[in-house]
Amino acid sequence: MMHIFQRIPSRLRNFLPFLLIFLAVVYLSEREKQSPLPAPQISLLSQEMRTTESKDFTLSNIQGNTVRLADFRGNVVLLNIFATWCRPCRDEMSSLEALFQTYRTKGFVVLGVSTDTNGEKVLPPFIKEYALTFPIVVDTNKEVSHQYRVRGIPATFLLDQQGRIAGTLTGSANWDSQEAHGLIEQLLQDEFTSQ
Repeated sequence: MMHIFQRIPSRLRNFLPFLLIFLAVVYLSEREKQSPLPAPQISLLSQEMRTTESKDFTLSNIQGNTVRLADFRGNVVLLNIFATWCRPCRDEMSSLEALFQTYRTKGFVVLGVSTDTNGEKVLPPFIKEYALTFPIVVDTNKEVSHQYRVRGIPATFLLDQQGRIAGTLTGSANWDSQEAHGLIEQLLQDEFTSQ
């Protein structure tokens, strides 16, 4: 092996360690890109265990229109609290959009809550980059994060048709997985009784 190494011209030999480091970094970053996100590991709370009080809020979207969580009552809502600078948040966006497209006509909504300080400026290119069509509101004061006691992002709350928290997850997940579909289908089958 040493004999082969000596045959390499000295200029190239000096460059070889840097080349190997570069190739290792490229390999690891490509491997990281290809490793799929895990399916969400959520156990849904029984009807009796779900909070009786719904945590309503009113925020604006990037067009300045007011959006109330209560407007989605009667639908299953996946409430996703994120920031555009957060890599794990970005990693799950495409799967959130895919889940929304699958169930949007069946009484399901993904509602994104951006905690970005300059949400009105940073959200439009972010929405375009990921081709997002689900509603997104801006929470620059992190009211919703405080209300839902968010400790880390992304934070996801599955709300039943009455607006009660049925399940939570902190961290990114593959929302276009069989497990996620099962969670949404189970919540869609719950009986909705208006209060």
